[in-house]
Amino acid sequence: MPIRLALSAAALTMFLAPTAASAQVAVENLSMSNNYRLLQVSLPTPSISPADFKAQTQAIQSCGDARKLARNLDARLTRSTYVGTTNVPRHLLPVLAETPTGRATPVLVDNSNGLHVLVVCSRA
Repeated sequence: MPIRLALSAAALTMFLAPTAASAQVAVENLSMSNNYRLLQVSLPTPSISPADFKAQTQAIQSCGDARKLARNLDARLTRSTYVGTTNVPRHLLPVLAETPTGRATPVLVDNSNGLHVLVVCSRA
């Protein structure tokens, strides 16, 4: 079953817009020096079940895998480079910190906008 995060379309947009203004966030035990290069794979109107989407996204081992999966699923692919931790919604910081490079986050469910995963391509 996918993780249900209270994730609005606005939060995803803010998260994926590196130029968006956001408040400084201080979170203990997380490095604030990380910049992420991310891919977001989104199925706005899921054509597969959340369980199948989860299984397929858990198999991602690189950003190349994420691009191939997005093509195969006819999913939307959004690229974001140099996304600083201060531009990431606070509730996603631990998720990104725990996601290994080349791998996808757990499935993020937004009731109005379908299924999403973020793939950490690199950290700087």
